[in-house]
Amino acid sequence: MKISDHIRPANWHSVLFQLAGALGLFGLLTIIPLIVSVVLGELLYTKIFAGLVVSTIAVGFGWRRFFPSESQMKLTDALIVTALVYLLFSLVGSIPFLPVKPFLDSLFEAMSGFTTTGLSTIDESVLPYSLHFFRSYAQWLGGMGIIVLSLAILLRPGKTAFKLYSTEFGETNILGSVISTAKAVIKVYLVLTALGYLAYYLAGMGPFSALIHILTTIPTGGFSLYPESIGYYNSPVISFTVSIFMILGAISFPLYYISLKEDFRRFVRDHQVQTLILLILVGTLIFSITFGTSFSDVVPGLFQTSTAITTTGYNTVPTAPLPDGDKFVTIIFMIIGGGTGSTAGGIKIFRLLILLGMIRVTFFRTLLPKEAKLPLKFGNLTVTEEEAESIFSFFTAYLVIMALSTMIVVWVEGFTLIDSLFEVASAEGTVGMSVGITSSSLNPISKLVLIVNMWLGRLEIIPVLVALYPKSWR
Repeated sequence: MKISDHIRPANWHSVLFQLAGALGLFGLLTIIPLIVSVVLGELLYTKIFAGLVVSTIAVGFGWRRFFPSESQMKLTDALIVTALVYLLFSLVGSIPFLPVKPFLDSLFEAMSGFTTTGLSTIDESVLPYSLHFFRSYAQWLGGMGIIVLSLAILLRPGKTAFKLYSTEFGETNILGSVISTAKAVIKVYLVLTALGYLAYYLAGMGPFSALIHILTTIPTGGFSLYPESIGYYNSPVISFTVSIFMILGAISFPLYYISLKEDFRRFVRDHQVQTLILLILVGTLIFSITFGTSFSDVVPGLFQTSTAITTTGYNTVPTAPLPDGDKFVTIIFMIIGGGTGSTAGGIKIFRLLILLGMIRVTFFRTLLPKEAKLPLKFGNLTVTEEEAESIFSFFTAYLVIMALSTMIVVWVEGFTLIDSLFEVASAEGTVGMSVGITSSSLNPISKLVLIVNMWLGRLEIIPVLVALYPKSWR
């Protein structure tokens, strides 16, 4: 009997029940863009957002009322819900972009928003302010985690909530109750957003600009008001301030809460924080050598490193003219990403450290007797062989998807290998940096490849593969 024959299919009644709740939640969350469009006096978007609010609330909560479900979700159900919620939000969220872009470009923009990627086929200089706010707000919601929002607002405590939470942020349950944990993470998220807004305003951004950019910094998203991104301001003070908040967004949110409640020394002793700072220092040195060795060139070097490794995707310098060596370094940082439990993408620093630990153990096993046992440790945590295999499998799948996607883009578009790899690594790492490949003129096949990569990267591959696997459906 094959392994696949043992797979139990999803409970689609339960899955649809949870997706209906997410659709209703979308309607509730869209009330804020609706209010903004009213304040700005943009009637077209007032009508669009009002229509979305009414229709999604009616359909979503109406479904839950007339087709209730009391069954607990299995892990398979939770993975499928996690994947399909992001797809659902992106499909519905593409509607406000239809007045300015065709459907595929609108879907691209919405997926880029909710997955906190930041790649765009739109000229930011011609967007209405309501749409600017909506796409930045989408990144802010995506960074917080649609699943965590569902936990805190819609779901009751229990196994269902835990399974949803663990597919989004892992099994770091810091308060005993999953919903209490989700609410604690949201509090940290809100505090960083408020502090960032104040810092941006004091650094020289206008009130609306500061709002738009903090909504896309804390979720490490990268959408901007301007085609030049943060480079529009030509201000070292603003660039440095944005760098700090990009880094803060790439650090585990549960770690903030634990450090403030228990012992702040846990923050500075955290291995992921230490590794992140070390990588940023190394990257700043590398890019500062390229940009120049004066103090005024250190900030662009810091910014370039921070925007890549935190997977935010802002720019202060054009990316396309960079030497191939700098592009390759940027690709490495985009693949690594930030800490687990943060809004950053990539493979995450935790997995990088475990992979390095696996290489170390493999090396020493060749020098020691066969009966010697070498535990794979991460700080005080001992990683089991099963967990190490899972991490290695994820890393392998991540690179295979990146390689296949790059081959497709090279074949379809005819761009150089390094530029195509850069764009794919940016999409899969949910970064948003671009060498100029991503545009409205891109072939539809390439757009679909990048859309799928953003979806896979935001959800760390497995939930999407489970949702697409035929035997999960029947």
